Amino acid sequence: MGGLGKTTLVQIVYNDDRVKSHFNLQIWICVSDDFNVKRLVKAIIESIDRDVCKDTELDPLQRRLRERLQGRRFLLVLDDVWNENQVAWDDLKEVLRCGSKGSVLLVTTRIEKVALMMTTMDVHHIGCLSEEDSWFLFRQRAFTTGVGGKSYCNCHESEWLAIKESEIWQLSDDENDIFPALRLSYYNLAPQMRQCFAYCCLFPKDHVMKEKQLIQLWMANGFVPSQDQNDLYFNGHLIFKELVWRSFLQDVEINPEGNVTCKMHDLMHDLAVSIMKHETCNLEVAR
Repeated sequence: MGGLGKTTLVQIVYNDDRVKSHFNLQIWICVSDDFNVKRLVKAIIESIDRDVCKDTELDPLQRRLRERLQGRRFLLVLDDVWNENQVAWDDLKEVLRCGSKGSVLLVTTRIEKVALMMTTMDVHHIGCLSEEDSWFLFRQRAFTTGVGGKSYCNCHESEWLAIKESEIWQLSDDENDIFPALRLSYYNLAPQMRQCFAYCCLFPKDHVMKEKQLIQLWMANGFVPSQDQNDLYFNGHLIFKELVWRSFLQDVEINPEGNVTCKMHDLMHDLAVSIMKHETCNLEVAR
């Protein structure tokens, strides 16, 4: 199941000082549903070199990767793996054997079959939060007290009941049981924010998005409302901040030059793709 915190847990391990000092090399690759060995080998090389790899054929890519890993103890994280093809996995594993003793490949996946296929150690299952812990976490987010002791949650009982009784909870989704809750959050957005969020699915999963570029793309597509042309970028910035505050966008970073970047959680990316497909289907039917 998605959204349990697999990636977050691995990020904590990955960034631990003891882990950093143990390995000569750390590599993080977001795989998602495109388990293409050539693409992955190239992505690993680019992560190590921090530069674009111009090789396009698998053989030279494999040689280059072996050169990079030879004699080095590395930690390689393959995040969000969906591949169930044993042959493809064996092809990648063969290239990784050249690392020094103690090298580790860590995989996150929603599919137990994938975990069993890719591991030589026990699979670590992440369970759901208890009802008590879930309620504690919900209170922290929903009933946060701000300046002057004023609660940010001003919903009346009727509004909570409307959420509870919404038909959206009855919508089945084979991929993820958390989708109805995410859809509720999506439909609670203003229309222009929905468009801006859904547009982000055009970027690959785990892609680092630049705030300025994102706002300019929203503006170019007419998603940002404004009565004055001069207010367009400012309004786009407000939409960006709201999407971050509501956790539709995350991992916000600001570099020394003041440029802002962000990412989208893989579940949010799945939601945006699902929404975009639905909107496209509706448009085609309307035509």
